[in-house]
Amino acid sequence: MQKSNISVVITCYKEGYLLLDAVHSVFLQSLPPLEIILVRDASNDVETKQACHALLTDDRVDLIELQENKGPSVARNVGFSAARGEILVPLDADDRLPENALKCIQSAFLRFPEAGFIHGSYIRQDSIKHSQQVLSVDISLSNMLRAKPFSLSSNWTLIGTAPLRKSLWEELGRSDPSLGASDLHDLEFWLRAVALPCQHFAIPEVIYIWRKYLGSNSRKVTPLSWYRIADKHFDTYKSLGLDYRAYELLLLGS
Repeated sequence: MQKSNISVVITCYKEGYLLLDAVHSVFLQSLPPLEIILVRDASNDVETKQACHALLTDDRVDLIELQENKGPSVARNVGFSAARGEILVPLDADDRLPENALKCIQSAFLRFPEAGFIHGSYIRQDSIKHSQQVLSVDISLSNMLRAKPFSLSSNWTLIGTAPLRKSLWEELGRSDPSLGASDLHDLEFWLRAVALPCQHFAIPEVIYIWRKYLGSNSRKVTPLSWYRIADKHFDTYKSLGLDYRAYELLLLGS
């Protein structure tokens, strides 16, 4: 059997028993991971705590319980720091991996050894009855940061849980610990990665199932969330000729 060098890192806070579904999707992988690291971000949610404690009996899961809630960026940094795998696969606790995801991810990194990260197709589920397959082909910042005038929506298609090398996460200085659940912490990290720039490759296989309708973080995005992105990365917007867009977001956020 092919040996895995993948660490799957799951952070949880108030996902309840959906967490068990996420972990079970990793158990079903055709290529088992090197390890599954679960980080509970000091949650007091009863169902989430019960799900974590149920997983304590399974030696395939390493549970890290934080004593203080400091937000998803800190939780992910803790999980990534503990990971032993060369490849990191983040998984949100209310999402799932298709059964061949890890096999496709490892094969892609073997084909593209210079890649800092891989972006594959993913299924975006907006409701139980509505889903669509998304393939992020053009992930240039000039495309993804562009949007309609005076609108918060953008062309961003790079999913925040794209698989990456641990060395890239270290090179970027980790996720910004000052950003909370209501901030665009994933987008901010990947904006820095694409701006670096680093090598990345798209693959056609579906490697993630984003159950958007079950999550709560996407509903917390506010004009202030985008204000912080535009304020922190104004020079990037300007270098792309998108300074007008940055000014729009600063105006909307203020």
